[in-house]
Amino acid sequence: MLVQESARYHTDADVRSILDEAGRTLVSFHRRLQIVADRYIVAVVGMTNVGKSTLLNALLGSELAPRRNGPCTAAPIEFMFGELRVTAHYRRRLSRPSWNCSDSGAVHERLASLADDSGDAASSEIRKVVVEAPLSLLSNGLIVADTPGFGAAQSADAESSHERSLKEYLNDDVSQVFWIVLADQGIGKREMHFHNAFFGQVCDDVVVTGCEDWEGDDRERFRRRFCSHFGNRIPRFHFVSGLQGLRARKSNDLEGLESAGVPLLESRIRELVESKGRLVAIQSAVVELATDLRAWLCDYRDSRRQRLARWWRPDSWSRWKACLPHNPMKLRLNGALTEIE
Repeated sequence: MLVQESARYHTDADVRSILDEAGRTLVSFHRRLQIVADRYIVAVVGMTNVGKSTLLNALLGSELAPRRNGPCTAAPIEFMFGELRVTAHYRRRLSRPSWNCSDSGAVHERLASLADDSGDAASSEIRKVVVEAPLSLLSNGLIVADTPGFGAAQSADAESSHERSLKEYLNDDVSQVFWIVLADQGIGKREMHFHNAFFGQVCDDVVVTGCEDWEGDDRERFRRRFCSHFGNRIPRFHFVSGLQGLRARKSNDLEGLESAGVPLLESRIRELVESKGRLVAIQSAVVELATDLRAWLCDYRDSRRQRLARWWRPDSWSRWKACLPHNPMKLRLNGALTEIE
């Protein structure tokens, strides 16, 4: 209310623009708050062939996620707790066909058949596929989603289908994104554009794969090189080998699993199982946004080099001051939002 009404109050185009941007960001935070206690979906997102599915299998401890460059639907695949089962959700069908599966091989066969039996056009009508499995990471209600890769799809039609499905899913369903990037490719312009346009406001973590032979200095150089891409909202960087982690899972090699970085990433994801962990991330992002907004408003000068006479619309500010006077989060924000005398 404070930000959006103040954006309409100002006549200066630059001020309106920055307040509008802050308002859109707050709307995305509000959406995350609404689903904190509901279905919380953590999506693994990245370009084609960056190792998303391999990493997911290492995290889940079971080879359930199919290789996306093999036969598969163009739809997101959600993994949730339950008996081993595959269910297809269609855009224009009330029925949701479901199949019990005996093992991960049967899951892969079913996913492949959903693509093969229906063909490209009908496959794109699948909104999502749900795979239930009795896995520890999913036991407290967390849903982890494997998503179609964006970028180098197998054909122009496939690219259109994959990316359309992905954009829709990111906008309508996803609570939080773990962005997978390949170490030797880094973060390119197209990737950064896709991040900014479709999931930047729900992405607090970047997972770097293919860095098995990197030392600490290599990781720090990567982090420093790409931190500037994110402005002040810098995500956490995780350096993980999905392939090494999957091998370690199979051989019960705890040292190898640790070396692959899988337990630390799993711990980060487990933080999101409880609503408290989810709220902490949102609260930190809101405080950071308010701090950035304060810095911009303090520094701004108009065409005559004058400071802003007011930051906020007066009646909006009065209502802000009156609401929730003893709320701890409100008290944290007051310092950033109070105008300089």
